[in-house]
Amino acid sequence: MADEPLKADMIRLIPKLRSFALRLCRNPDQADDLVQTTCERAIRSLDQFDPATRLDSWMFRILQNLYFNMQRDTANRARLFEKAMFDYDDTFDGQRAAVSSLELQQVRRFIEQLDDDNRTVLMMIAIDGRSYKDVAEELQVPIGTVTSRLARARLKLRDWLEARKSPEGASQSASKGVVS
Repeated sequence: MADEPLKADMIRLIPKLRSFALRLCRNPDQADDLVQTTCERAIRSLDQFDPATRLDSWMFRILQNLYFNMQRDTANRARLFEKAMFDYDDTFDGQRAAVSSLELQQVRRFIEQLDDDNRTVLMMIAIDGRSYKDVAEELQVPIGTVTSRLARARLKLRDWLEARKSPEGASQSASKGVVS
């Protein structure tokens, strides 16, 4: 196999990658995870490696990009958590909890009705918190396709939610037996 010498070179780079990861994230466990993910990504992408470039530069760039994606995802989750906690009321209201549960079930049913492509992208990004780039790679589509699918899913969801808020939208959907 032509890739075996390249993989052996990758193994030799692991201590340097770990040192770099440790300097970036300052956490040994995170650094180990980052190096492992970098190696997995590099092995999966060997066909994209240009032998004219340096292997160490290529792998350091993969590691750095993964780290930046992780930082961005963490910041987004923290922002969403802070927003959720701002709206949090520590007194339990059973009626409000029941209504929220029913609304969540209705949203889930609506999302299930979306086209498979749009639903998949929406779930991977909005629910799983994955990056656009990771989703594009996993689905093997351009990042622009991921962006447009997500935009379509969000637009449909927004239109559906707005229709539920308006008195005529609620009465029309109730008369048609549409989930509202």
